[in-house]
Amino acid sequence: PLPELTRHVLSNTLEYMQLFTGKSKQTAVCKWQPPGQDRVKINLDGAFTPGENFMTWGVVIRGHTGEVLLARAGRTEHTADPFAAEVIAMSQAISMAVDVGALRAIFETDSKLLQEALDFTKVDVLSHAAIIEDIKFQLKMWFSNQSINACRRNANTVAHELAKLGRSCSFNTCIEWDSNVPPQVAVCASGDMPEHR
Repeated sequence: PLPELTRHVLSNTLEYMQLFTGKSKQTAVCKWQPPGQDRVKINLDGAFTPGENFMTWGVVIRGHTGEVLLARAGRTEHTADPFAAEVIAMSQAISMAVDVGALRAIFETDSKLLQEALDFTKVDVLSHAAIIEDIKFQLKMWFSNQSINACRRNANTVAHELAKLGRSCSFNTCIEWDSNVPPQVAVCASGDMPEHR
């Protein structure tokens, strides 16, 4: 259908611009920054490979010192496109934030398209509109304060590594870690901190 084709074209165009031009209307966050003391930062990433019938996702919740509070990686079958992967990752991020009782959260994604789709001033009429509107409702219902930021991939490495780990999950399952994350994820988390840049 035409709306789905439009979403694919938008997704691919924005990803191309992020990777090769480095320019967009709004400046994306270039380096990971800790949140303030009164909130958490939740980085998320969805991964989809054309030709495969599944996607993987990774989400990490970190506190004001950069410490990992909770991380999950998962795999979901019957996913049709990269944008759907990002939407599912966002849905998982909200669930995790609710699980840890976060009321004030900064969500960070390297999908500019997802950030734009979750703009409260707009109504999404393309594919995935129902789940996008549900996510907006969840954001209003569960959080006293929240924001959704776009970042560059190098500011989202922990979530990206977690999404890679999602490939080892069984279909429609996830793996969870508290602070003791796998070594490749710990290295990325440590590298985010200003003293290691």
